[in-house]
Amino acid sequence: MNIYKILKLNQSIKSHRIKFLGLWLLSISNKRYLSIQFDPVLACNLRCKMCYFTDNEIVKKLKGIFKKEDLEILAKINYKNALRLQIGCGAEPTLFKHVTDIIKLGKEYKIPHISLITNGNLLTEKDVIDYSKSGLNEFILSMHGVKKESYENFMSKGDFSKFNQVLQWISDEKATNKNLSLRINYTFNVDNFFELKDFFADYGKYNIDTIQFRPIDKIGETEYNNFDLSAIENEYSAIIGELKNEAISRKITFLAPSSIKRDLNQNVVQNTNNSSYLVPYTNFYVGPDFAWKENFDWKTQTFAQWKKQNNWNFTIFKNIFISKKKLEKLNRNMLNYNVDIN
Repeated sequence: MNIYKILKLNQSIKSHRIKFLGLWLLSISNKRYLSIQFDPVLACNLRCKMCYFTDNEIVKKLKGIFKKEDLEILAKINYKNALRLQIGCGAEPTLFKHVTDIIKLGKEYKIPHISLITNGNLLTEKDVIDYSKSGLNEFILSMHGVKKESYENFMSKGDFSKFNQVLQWISDEKATNKNLSLRINYTFNVDNFFELKDFFADYGKYNIDTIQFRPIDKIGETEYNNFDLSAIENEYSAIIGELKNEAISRKITFLAPSSIKRDLNQNVVQNTNNSSYLVPYTNFYVGPDFAWKENFDWKTQTFAQWKKQNNWNFTIFKNIFISKKKLEKLNRNMLNYNVDIN
């Protein structure tokens, strides 16, 4: 299954009514449509300056680790409806000792797409091979600088050489596992944007399948707090356009917003499509002490049971008939990028 073709289809459907009709049909049929985002541990080995792990007040609240014995319970009760399992969301999953078990369980319960999002600095070559052989479909590596100086500045405690070594290990593993893919997530600001001109000169040697360029977002009182992108607005389209053309020529799926104008009220990039209207109904977050909604007991309830108890199908159905303006109040532009596939 190509998850990006599904995202592209979602983007291409302009009518929110059709989107919700399709989601409602999947829901009443108890089919797979959830994107489970699983933080097995609430900790990180780095202190990236654009991340909430540099906000002391947030870090005080981020505690907990998932019990190994609970992995099977989570899988048995909730994986039936998962279209995608993303290991790692707001923390670093490779600090968890049982990532291989998560992957194996995901495959046992036939989740079509399993990804791991990581800064990569703790991965060993053995980890890369083990995760791949266990059934991982995608490594997603985060980076905040093309050059060593900016990478290690924005990704405090990060090792630029180790990051590049991990990219090579994954590229080598992809040569033997055709079901494995590599994605790069690059978060940009006014101080690391222009070096993207050298992205393919420096990283074109690696076997990359997908690239996402995403603008800085306010996710706390972070160490780096310049959210003003006006200084790069005039050149954004040209530089991103060149990167997209190069990516497409290399058969790399390309994700980036078409505009970086800010919504001054929310301090996030304005949305240019309605792709994220479904996010509150499809993204299923799991952490050491929380899953999905406040009233959901993931240890005893199946997702189907929770839906019935909370009239979830009817909630989805009602959205077919409400206005886009009302939907936008619930939408935080989580999918404010365009998906371009060769």
